[in-house]
Amino acid sequence: MKALILGGGMSGLATAINLLDLGLEVELVEADEIFGGRASSWKDEDGDMIDNALHVFFPYYANLLNFFRKMGIEDNIIWKQTEFYYMQEGGREAVLRFANLPAPFHAAAAFYTLLRSYTGVPRWKLLFTAAGMGGAVMYSERKLEKLDEMTFGQWAVRRAPVDAFLPMEPGINGLTFTPSWMVSAKVMLNWFRKVAADPDSARVGFANGGLGDIWVGTCLDYIHSKGGKTELRKAVTSINLEGNRVRSVTVNGEEERTADLYVSCLPPFSLRRVLPREAFRYQYFRDLWHFQYAPSLSLQVWFDRKLTDVDVTFFSNNCIFNTYADLSNVLPHIFTGGSMFEMVLSPADHIEGLPDEIIFDIALEQIRSLFPSAREAQVRKYKVVRERQGVYRPLPGMEKHRPYQRSPLDNLYLAGDYTRTHVSSGGMEAAIWTANHCAELIALDKLGKSHILNVEWKPKKGLVPLIKPATRVGAALAGLALARRMVKGAKR
Repeated sequence: MKALILGGGMSGLATAINLLDLGLEVELVEADEIFGGRASSWKDEDGDMIDNALHVFFPYYANLLNFFRKMGIEDNIIWKQTEFYYMQEGGREAVLRFANLPAPFHAAAAFYTLLRSYTGVPRWKLLFTAAGMGGAVMYSERKLEKLDEMTFGQWAVRRAPVDAFLPMEPGINGLTFTPSWMVSAKVMLNWFRKVAADPDSARVGFANGGLGDIWVGTCLDYIHSKGGKTELRKAVTSINLEGNRVRSVTVNGEEERTADLYVSCLPPFSLRRVLPREAFRYQYFRDLWHFQYAPSLSLQVWFDRKLTDVDVTFFSNNCIFNTYADLSNVLPHIFTGGSMFEMVLSPADHIEGLPDEIIFDIALEQIRSLFPSAREAQVRKYKVVRERQGVYRPLPGMEKHRPYQRSPLDNLYLAGDYTRTHVSSGGMEAAIWTANHCAELIALDKLGKSHILNVEWKPKKGLVPLIKPATRVGAALAGLALARRMVKGAKR
């Protein structure tokens, strides 16, 4: 049985590996000049590493980490301390540092460290932030599902004064490329619940080198060793149907390819362009038109001297960049001679059309405001990265439009981080989860056997299960005490 996989990003390469392991013949075509999709990197004309964006790993990426272990590349992730730095004007630092305490006290201690130095909003407002996020940690899955019908901004204004959740904005922008007043409340609270679940889950990992360098080559070697075929610069230009099946796909507008099974690992924006008109008789495919593109860019700036010694993630408010890192500290064996900032520029709707030099000038002025030492530093070079950017916008209500991996066509399956999954709104963990589930379904549907690949991440519960009962007992005791005082007062 032959499978033709359309798209060689993370989900496409993982799907190819999974199907080869099931004994299928696999052929993979990719339109780009490199494999890896958004999780890729390359060298520029000077031989310097260029990432398509700043990617980080979290311990709750259980299926991604299992995939890396299977490939023998888990050591290519460098894990850092459980802390995040907020850089503020004039070089003032604030740190969100998670303590090694049982949940939720580890998060409370982290918030206390932030409270001491964060000046973006008054401290009394930050107390509302703590109360709101502390309550969200205890939300049930059912309640979380309902929150997909509102934005995070709507959720926030019901619980706190204006700007109380400003410290979360850089993380929201960096993860979803979408502002808080547009992004689904469920998406962001689901992320926060995982990051704040226990002391270990907030740790951040970085690729030990270019993101594409640490995994793509190993995957290709595995695919080729199992007899799989891969081709670059082969763009799928149409998917051709016959009844309720895919008959063939056309590549580069002229070459027809056939297989027994087809797996689309194309983004929704590409897939809906190559489907024939008759496919949209199915609601399943019409749902693809609900997806909106969230633009982003990234910026890499090389300085001639060190601006900081911090080797974890930075956040900043009111800048065109929001999430960034000094890779000369993260990867000192690769970036030498001065700081190299890699920065996520999002939401990028208002800057995407600007020339690179204007974007750089804006960012440099903001860097110098946050890092006073940058005022004396010289920029050796910079690169605005536009390639392989952007994701879909996780707007309210989008969860119900994410397509399941089994399509209504008998021999077409879908994988990719935009397809349906409970693990995240998108990103690397979602890409692997959907690739795994796609293979699980193909094994069941076409081979008649159960083949389990996905696992569930289980956080340490700490003392969280005791909080609700303790709160109820406390409320009951307070009510009883109040009733007794009222009875005594009435007797007098």
